[in-house]
Amino acid sequence: MPAFDNHPLQNHTMTISIEEIIAYLLVAGAVFMGARAFMGGDIAGEFDAKHEPGWKRLPPVFKFFWSMSIAFEDTVGATLAKMMPLSAARYESLAKVAALPLNGKRVFACMFFLTLAMLVAGALACFAIMLLIPEMKPAWNFCVISMLAVVGWFLPGQDLAARAEHRQAELTRQLPFAIDLIGSAMRSGLDFGAAVRYYTELKSGGALEEEFTTVLNDVTMHKPFIDALRDMAKRIQLEAFTAFVGIVAYGTEIGASIADTLKRQGKDLRKMRFAYAERKAARAPSVMIVPLVCFIMPAVFIVIITPVVLKYKAMGLQEYITTH
Repeated sequence: MPAFDNHPLQNHTMTISIEEIIAYLLVAGAVFMGARAFMGGDIAGEFDAKHEPGWKRLPPVFKFFWSMSIAFEDTVGATLAKMMPLSAARYESLAKVAALPLNGKRVFACMFFLTLAMLVAGALACFAIMLLIPEMKPAWNFCVISMLAVVGWFLPGQDLAARAEHRQAELTRQLPFAIDLIGSAMRSGLDFGAAVRYYTELKSGGALEEEFTTVLNDVTMHKPFIDALRDMAKRIQLEAFTAFVGIVAYGTEIGASIADTLKRQGKDLRKMRFAYAERKAARAPSVMIVPLVCFIMPAVFIVIITPVVLKYKAMGLQEYITTH
């Protein structure tokens, strides 16, 4: 039998250097940018979304990757949504609250392409660092690429959650005034539907007017008013508005006047709003601890300690000169 002790393939292990990883990422970036340039335009109007409600409120990252998210939502987005169903359901809920033309698959597709873009950006940055600082260890380059990839993966979801929270806060601010105005219109002789239409015709702007306009459009399409309000409550996910819908539904069922009840609820909502503001103000000192410890206190220590250190160094230097 022939001996294989010195065979060139024996004990061979394949290793990939950081330079090869960067090269692969740059090639992927070239392909990505080519696809982005191809998908950037409206191909036969297929990816035109400017007519969709909420387009102007889309975060910039979703606008930039919109065409690619639409094109790959049934492939890349659907695959990632099946792998992470809880996150997909959460993104669906946040998109409804924020009133954005998104779903879980589009969010995942945007996350994928942003992560790929951040990997390419990290590869370019590491390539420039290797040219400027050849002695830089490859582990640092790997850390930079990994951190950018993590940022690219989590940024769309965090941005979507922030938009949803901002819209809920706006609805919470506008709801007490809207309930007071609707109740005043009802006490003047209007029914609930006419009072809501009166509120929308004031053109005060804001998220609540948009939601009530959607309710009136649903009613125009022969949907019962209470069902349209319940759909609105499911969209915005506010406990105060859910209670408001319950009051309206109960008053409609028994045929009682709800104007006085709405007046009392408006006062309660205003108190809840003040209590929420007080809680936010009470949290301010604890929130300020992080920037205080991370930024302000180090700067203060540098300002205080640096002259002392420089003085002792100068004294030590003078002592050395006098002794020698």
